[in-house]
Amino acid sequence: MKTKALQIISLLFFISTTVFSQDNLFTVLATKGANKYASSGSSEWKAITPGKKLLKDDKLSIDENGYIGLVHKSGKTIEIKKAGVYEVAKLNGEVAAQNSSITKKYVDYVTSEISNGGSENMASNRHKYMDVTGSVERDVPAIKVLAPKESFVIGLPVLLKWKPVAGAKSYAVTVKNLFDEPVYSIEVENNFVILDFSKLNIQKDKVYGYQIETKGAERFAKFEGYSFKYLPEDKAAKVSKEADELKANLNEETALNKIILATFYEDQNLLLNALECYETALKLSPDIEEYKIAYGKFLNRNKLAEK
Repeated sequence: MKTKALQIISLLFFISTTVFSQDNLFTVLATKGANKYASSGSSEWKAITPGKKLLKDDKLSIDENGYIGLVHKSGKTIEIKKAGVYEVAKLNGEVAAQNSSITKKYVDYVTSEISNGGSENMASNRHKYMDVTGSVERDVPAIKVLAPKESFVIGLPVLLKWKPVAGAKSYAVTVKNLFDEPVYSIEVENNFVILDFSKLNIQKDKVYGYQIETKGAERFAKFEGYSFKYLPEDKAAKVSKEADELKANLNEETALNKIILATFYEDQNLLLNALECYETALKLSPDIEEYKIAYGKFLNRNKLAEK
């Protein structure tokens, strides 16, 4: 009887050890290039796709000029851009565990959204989302802003973006107070402007409108009627504290971390702040389709662009 009990204990120990060794350590969120993975004990290299779970004894092969974005089971993100072969166990040892439940919450959401496609076939729908981020308006002499009619913001740089208008050489952007008095003006060649509130004389309890005009286009276009204001002080304090906690954990300036931060801002209905994070993510990693798709889905989800 005693021998049989020892056999059962030994079997359970073997099973638990085996399960632990095969723990899913990383999930692949984004990949570019002919990146591959090899499972434990196998010499066969297979193509890697978003959503793939990587185990302790797996290996990664990153293509020349390739890219892979991973999220660790603890919530830590990691990007690999250098070609070579990587052991998952070593990557696991290099990752510092996250201690923030709020970080894990938004990392898990982004993981589900990107790797599972939000219950959609991402391959067949990718152009539906990618096209909304930068198409030029060729026929309509109007400026279409990617923003809600009324926006809340917190004291961080926010981004105003609009659909490019064919023929426009530049755009004049003016922020006005309730008395229609300009408090800030700038002319830009691109179809966006970043507003750094620390450099503007913005009062937190006031509403501000903004106006955008084309310069140099055959047909003049003007946009106005939208506004923004600071988040109420009581809620702003809580949101700022959580944002600081997120940024402390996501302390590397990576595209993946910017998308996670954007998800947080969207959850707080700070869409202009989220927009700035998505734009920065695409600037950091402009060739990653999964990030373009995530951005396009954000625009569609919040009705900021035509589907």
